[in-house]
Amino acid sequence: MYYFLPRQRLNPSTDSFHSSFVIGGIGYMYPRTAQLFFSMESDRERGVGRILTRLFSSLIFAQGIMILRARHINDPEIKRAFIRAYFVCFLCSSLALIHEHVSNEGIVDGKFFGTMKILVMLGLTCGYGWFVFMQPPIVYSLSGSRGY
Repeated sequence: MYYFLPRQRLNPSTDSFHSSFVIGGIGYMYPRTAQLFFSMESDRERGVGRILTRLFSSLIFAQGIMILRARHINDPEIKRAFIRAYFVCFLCSSLALIHEHVSNEGIVDGKFFGTMKILVMLGLTCGYGWFVFMQPPIVYSLSGSRGY
């Protein structure tokens, strides 16, 4: 019942962002994992994909650091700004993926991983949208101390 209290609702979602360290680290060290999601046919495309994957993975890793540090901030407006920014990020990412998938130019793989990528992004968009539009301001207040 602890996590259902208004001030604790945000904690499980920020806990999940510790996965930013894992996703960002794997993407940076093993950029070829992007081939699961994008079609790359030539060596040049694979090279461009590697550098873009490393750049994007660096940002994802940095997000994990920001979220880890933001958990101890006492200002609810800063936390609300983080959540709004993630909502906009995932909304724009979802729209971009859907656009590329619908245009069917062969860039976004439309098989299992391509479809899962779109569904995950839509899920994250809905989750952050729920916090942005449906939650009262008390949710963004500093949570009770549990050793985090």
